[in-house]
Amino acid sequence: MMAAYDEQAVVFECGGSRLVGVAAIPEVSADVGVLILVGGPQYRVGSHRQFTLLARSLAESGFASLRFDYRGMGDSEGEKCEFDEAEDDISSAIDTLLASAPGVTRVVLWGLCDAASSALIFAYRHPRVAGVILLNPWVHSGVYSPQVKLAHYYRPAFAKRHQWRRLLSGQIRLLPAFQELAQDSLALLGRFSNSSGRKSSDRSFIQLMLEGFEQFQHGILIVLSEADLTAREFSTLIAHDAEWKAATSKPAVTIKTLTGADHTFSQKPWKDDVSRLTIEWLRQR
Repeated sequence: MMAAYDEQAVVFECGGSRLVGVAAIPEVSADVGVLILVGGPQYRVGSHRQFTLLARSLAESGFASLRFDYRGMGDSEGEKCEFDEAEDDISSAIDTLLASAPGVTRVVLWGLCDAASSALIFAYRHPRVAGVILLNPWVHSGVYSPQVKLAHYYRPAFAKRHQWRRLLSGQIRLLPAFQELAQDSLALLGRFSNSSGRKSSDRSFIQLMLEGFEQFQHGILIVLSEADLTAREFSTLIAHDAEWKAATSKPAVTIKTLTGADHTFSQKPWKDDVSRLTIEWLRQR
């Protein structure tokens, strides 16, 4: 039976700027609420209205939520901050959700793409965060991206006869296509020929994510899209990096893959699956 709920606009302060969000509050809330973090560049509605629909599904199931615009995005004031600089925005939003939803004492961070990265980086730093839900976490770097693109983009694409017809007929620009393929191939060869074992500096935010993962002491749900290069890159990272493999193998970590889904879960069945997995997982907290 669906619970009655109320949606209300909220305005709260962060670093001298006013941030705008929408809270969805059931008449009777569970003690855990959900802070829906926005990947960039994006605002609180989400692609295909995903965040709005998720918040309403949560409220109908008895879970309060807040979705909001970071500083400099959507209707919020201030200078735009990057996903790995959003700690103050997230902290202010957590306090706002707790103040807006009577009975909520714990918060789960929910994020897609680089919002999932933000959640991992900052979750352990706030005492009220009791879980994180990560969808297609952003770990893009020069380390595994070429390998993923070659295995899951170029190889399937050029294995199809109609793609070669498009290429040879001029529908696909030949020179740029092969230039990109050559660049990714050289990058992959460079990775395997590098015997120094040093990690690239462009993985700094990925290292912060790993540190956050290792220090977080609560449950983590990871939802991956089968047909998404971002998800493939994350899967490749946790399969080949020993530290990430260990972190994601902990009993508190649950990983689910949605067959056929794209990066933003653009079709209704995929969005419904995300809501279902989210709600089922929350009910176990």
